[in-house]
Amino acid sequence: MGTALASSLRVFENYQQLPHRHAPAFIRDVLANFCHGSLKAAAAADALGLSRSRLYALATAYRRARARKLGAAWTPGRSGGDHAAPWPQPVLALLTKRLACSPPCPYSFVASEALRLHAFKLDRAQVRRWALANKLAHAVPPKKVRAAVRRWQRHCIGELWQLDASPHRWFPHSKLSFPMLNMLDDCSRLFTGLKIYERELLLSYFDFLPAAFLAHGGPCNSTSTTTASFSTTIPTPSRNWAGRCASTTSV
Repeated sequence: MGTALASSLRVFENYQQLPHRHAPAFIRDVLANFCHGSLKAAAAADALGLSRSRLYALATAYRRARARKLGAAWTPGRSGGDHAAPWPQPVLALLTKRLACSPPCPYSFVASEALRLHAFKLDRAQVRRWALANKLAHAVPPKKVRAAVRRWQRHCIGELWQLDASPHRWFPHSKLSFPMLNMLDDCSRLFTGLKIYERELLLSYFDFLPAAFLAHGGPCNSTSTTTASFSTTIPTPSRNWAGRCASTTSV
């Protein structure tokens, strides 16, 4: 318990500013010894818990104070804090008016209006932070429940097969693009056919389609970028097709 508390206090001290960690008289004494050369930079920085660059900056400020006969009362300044000037009242009134209306104006529009009407430059993030602090932020839209099935996806296996031809340079040493005919079931996402041909001809489809139909049976509907064929009766899938679809849908 004592070790954990000491560690927490040490971490807390490391993040405190210099005037809160050491007494001003101790800081002036260390800087005076460093300026006189009796204390090395590494030892002085370690004594104050500073980096060398920060030590040299403080030593310069201390020398300037001593040159003005103010070395005995000199203390290091405090960094950080909110140094920004307060926003003008007309700008605050404009933000309240634009964000309290129904529906509220976008943050970027409010920032542009502040620049146009009052020549006061604001970023969208600044307007949003101000709105959050003053309870004028936009309402968060409710999250939509994602559908388990996409709206264009079929629900039954064999209801729709999609046929497409994708020309591409499939072979590294060839500059020719060969079409790849591929066909998949829209429900199970199973590829029922996949083959590369030299050219996309009618004879290519005559070779491609019968092999897919013999292996998996015929679909109710098959579509492509150029053609579509429909069937009025539900086909009877073959055993091979049923087994592969069952294994696909179970995954």
